[in-house]
Amino acid sequence: MTDTTHELEQTPVAKYDRGYKWLHWSMAFLVLLMLFALIGFAQEMTVEEHMTILTGHSSIGTIISLLLLVRLTKRFVKRDPQPQHILPRWQQMASKSVQFGLYFCMVFIPVTGYLTARFHELPVKVFGNFDISQAAQQSYDQATFDAIRLAHELGIKLIMVLLVLHIGAAFYHRLVKKDGVLASITTAK
Repeated sequence: MTDTTHELEQTPVAKYDRGYKWLHWSMAFLVLLMLFALIGFAQEMTVEEHMTILTGHSSIGTIISLLLLVRLTKRFVKRDPQPQHILPRWQQMASKSVQFGLYFCMVFIPVTGYLTARFHELPVKVFGNFDISQAAQQSYDQATFDAIRLAHELGIKLIMVLLVLHIGAAFYHRLVKKDGVLASITTAK
């Protein structure tokens, strides 16, 4: 096994590369911004205000989806090196479960969001230009829309729980264990 690529994959690294860090924190910011949409969608508003929020929501969701494709490529196709931390077996399993749960949600939520937009009664224009709804092409079906929106909302609730676990674990490693796990994604170098 003298393949250089294989050797690089086996070389331990102490920190994530800049690409991982940039993707992690950019997506974290955008996901947090999207969670604020829950507040916006819960308020009484005019049709025009609703369409404005839908445009912003779908546009940010599209950016997150594109970043996710890059992240999935780095993680599962290119298999860029990741730090390996010495943790008890239960923490390794919990960490992997939360990580894969987050990846699942980061795929599931945009897919159900896209489908929700496709079946929305209002036009949903990504970046204000691209109408992804089918409202103009076919009759509106409230039952289909409600079912897909419910799946989307359940995915959002699940990612919120997983994010609390993820952030809680980061603070645990930083404040209690002081073991450098958080530093591997936060330090500049």
